[in-house]
Amino acid sequence: MSARLAIHLAPHELPELQRAARTLLGHPLVTASYPNTDALPAVRRWETVLRNEFAQRFGYRLDVGRSSARLLRRPSALTSLRPARRDNSGRAFTPWAYAFMCLALAAAEQSGRQVLASELVERIEQRARGDAELPVNLTVHAQRRALVDALDLLDRLGVITARDGDIESLMGEGQVLFDIDREALGHCLVASPSVLREVRTTADFLVEPHGDAPDAATRAARHAVNRRLVDQPVVLFDELSTDEAEMARRNRRREAEGLTRLTGCDVELRREGMAVIDVTAQPLGGRPFPAGGTEAHAALLWLAALVDAVRPDHSINSGAGAGGVDDPPADVLCSAATLDDTWNAVFERYGTRFRKQARERPADLRASATDLLVHHGLIRPVDGGAFTVRAVAARFRVEVTEALTAIPADVQEQLW
Repeated sequence: MSARLAIHLAPHELPELQRAARTLLGHPLVTASYPNTDALPAVRRWETVLRNEFAQRFGYRLDVGRSSARLLRRPSALTSLRPARRDNSGRAFTPWAYAFMCLALAAAEQSGRQVLASELVERIEQRARGDAELPVNLTVHAQRRALVDALDLLDRLGVITARDGDIESLMGEGQVLFDIDREALGHCLVASPSVLREVRTTADFLVEPHGDAPDAATRAARHAVNRRLVDQPVVLFDELSTDEAEMARRNRRREAEGLTRLTGCDVELRREGMAVIDVTAQPLGGRPFPAGGTEAHAALLWLAALVDAVRPDHSINSGAGAGGVDDPPADVLCSAATLDDTWNAVFERYGTRFRKQARERPADLRASATDLLVHHGLIRPVDGGAFTVRAVAARFRVEVTEALTAIPADVQEQLW
């Protein structure tokens, strides 16, 4: 592959590169089977272009081996909106789950290419023994649950693979034989002691040294803005530092074109900032919106009702591709009462079309819809149970038709 950047590729080559780039952004560790069997060959094919693009645009490092590839992503900010999750339940990781994932990786490093779960657990307990900050006690249900969740994630990633036995059985007296992918394990253990020596808080992991080069400040701002664009769907100028906002306003068309060329996602330029319009078939963040499913449908309908409630004339929308950046539209405060009224109206009108579990547990459905809208930066919680509705929310306003009235109820249940 002679091309070194996406701009050097022919148009017919871009789709495969873009799929590989989205794979790495959505799944920074790619193994022979994760997230699918086609992913690693595509990453290997476009390794040079991907490495250069990620380094230039984001300051990310790409390590590619024979059986795995790792994109070392330095996040743009600390956030609780992108937790690791247990796949079958969607349960977010607890602090203990993260701790056990790190301990399991360290314990697996001592093993060969296979290890019994009982041996792995013994090594985990040995590593934590005597650490007052980490009182491991696997007879406590919450800790045992967290350990099983951590091992399940490592199994899905392909770092360890359950050859014999069921990981869930480890909640009791079960036994599992794991295969260990030594290369993938090594890609997860990349921080040298010299790096960790400078780390005192979690936020220290976000600090990127740029040196004293003349363009260091510009490069740092560019990396920060582009990271925000792939970490969060909406980037607003007033949330950026002075250097970042200046770079974003000055170079936003060029950065948007480069990001589109690399990922295949459109970048919408707005007066108040920029927004990445994700590829629904292969989203960057794993949580596309709009999307199928009851939670996403309920969130979309509720968002439309909120926009109508706070700005009936829809003037909250700044308009995509607005030429200037002055006087951006303001976010609008939405009271707790308005949130309740709009949600109740949506549920009363469309609740019969939601799946049975959602109909029976409307509070859980509302919590899931709220979480989705906050995750995508469309609403923001404030004190007193109120939210602000972001200006960009109006681009997702929908006009609902009643076509579903002619579809049998059992079919509607499957669709929603």
